[in-house]
Formats: sequence, structure tokens, C-alpha cells
Amino acid sequence: MEAARHPRDPILDDVDREIIDQLRVDGRRSFAEIGRRIGFSEPTIRQRYNRLVSLGVIYVAGMYDETKIGGIAAHVGIRVAEVPVARVAEQLADHPQIKYVACTLGYYDIILDVVAPDAQALGKIVLQDLRRIRGISDLETLTVLEVRKDTYLWQGFREPSPLAQLGD
Repeated sequence: MEAARHPRDPILDDVDREIIDQLRVDGRRSFAEIGRRIGFSEPTIRQRYNRLVSLGVIYVAGMYDETKIGGIAAHVGIRVAEVPVARVAEQLADHPQIKYVACTLGYYDIILDVVAPDAQALGKIVLQDLRRIRGISDLETLTVLEVRKDTYLWQGFREPSPLAQLGD
């Protein structure tokens, strides 16, 4: 059975998207259970899963809420000047306590998620480590008090990617 691939989205087909949907609902769901739910054998699901992992499309990680285990989390917005944004982002990605780095459009050039064991450690990261990086012209730190929602479930995943619709 050949699954349809979306135009301009040659990596994923509909079956791959269904597998990802199943894992987003329950990341510990067995390949056999996923296969039963979407109508494919366990070996087929395992092979497709391994392919998606090897391509870097999906990865498996245990997620946690830093604020619930006694640490502190913050989002940091960064504006960059006089150097390429990508260069600053690469340096930020090397920092062990920065768990998310995204280059963005809008007021901030880069958005970070930072975790630290306490406020003092967060202060060191923001006031010393980040300010040493050439090109950071301005930053704003938003300390997380409580996480109300952190989900990987959203509607529209099985729809073609926005790039596929550009050619229409």
C-alpha cells in the first residue's frame, strides 16, 4: 500500500504523519499498538519510525517542568546587532543550560528557553554568559512562574505543510 506524499514535502507521507500523531498523543505507545490503530504491521511501523529518527524528523525525549522540580525556567528575547544572527545563535546553542534557541522574525531576533537550578544561577547566565557574546545588543528575560500548558498536540498536523500550498 503506497501512502500519498504531499507536494513539496518529500520526507513525510500520510502514514509517517499518522505515526507521528500517535506518538504525540502517547510517546510510549508501542509500535504494535500504533500499527493496530492505523492499519499497518509492527515491523512497518518500526522501520518507518527508525527512518524518521535517522532523518532527524522526530526524536524521543523525556520532558519535564523545571519549576516543579525546584529549578527556574526563563524565556529570553534577544536583539542582535553588527553580526549575523546565525553566528550568535550558534554560540547560544553551545550553552549547556539553554535548551531552546530559535531565530525569529519580529522584535526579537532570537528566542531562548533557559533552565537553571536557582535565581542566582539564572542571573549568572543572563548577566555574565549572555552579555559576553558579541552581537547581543539587547535582551529581555521572562521568568516562568508556572507552566499552565506545554503540549505537542495541535490541530492541522496531517494537513500539507504551508510550503506545499505555495505551489498551488
